[in-house]
Amino acid sequence: PVHLYGEVSSLGEVDFGDLDGKDVNSAKSVMMSTFASWATGDIDRRAGGEGDSGREVLERGVKALETLSQVVAASSTPQGSMLAVSHSTYLRILLALVADAPLAESVLWKINNGSVNVVDVNVEGEQRLVSTNSGIFGGLKRSNDLQLTMPECHLIRRNEVRHLD
Repeated sequence: PVHLYGEVSSLGEVDFGDLDGKDVNSAKSVMMSTFASWATGDIDRRAGGEGDSGREVLERGVKALETLSQVVAASSTPQGSMLAVSHSTYLRILLALVADAPLAESVLWKINNGSVNVVDVNVEGEQRLVSTNSGIFGGLKRSNDLQLTMPECHLIRRNEVRHLD
C-alpha cells in the first residue's frame, strides 16, 4: 500500500541567503567557501550572509531523519520503505551526517537529479551522538558546541542512477 505523508519541511533546500536567484557561476565561490567553513567546524557561519548556518542545516537533517523514522514506525508496515525528495546540496550534508563522513568529502559527491539514495534508519529508538568529534568534521578539532542526537542510520546506496537510463 502507498501512503502519502506530505511535505517534510526539514528536507528543504539549503537557504543561501542573498545568493538565491543569482547566477550559479558567480555565487559558486561564496557557496564553496561557506561549505568549506562548515566542513572545518565553523558551523555558525551563514550562507550568503543571511541564509542558513551549517548548524541549522545539520539540525534540520537530524529532524528529517527523526520525522521519517517516526512516520515509518507509526505506519502499518514499520519495516517498510519511504520515499523522500530533496535538493543535492542538502542531500550531500544529510548523507554525510548519516555516513559520519567528512563534509569536505561530501561536497565532491555526485548527486544526479532524480538519483536514488538509500538510507537505513533505525525505527526502534537506537540513537547516535553527533558532536565536534564526529566524522563530519574530518578529524579537525574546531571548537563548536554541537551536540545532536540522531537516529542510528546507515547509508546503503548513494546516487543510484540505473533507472535514469
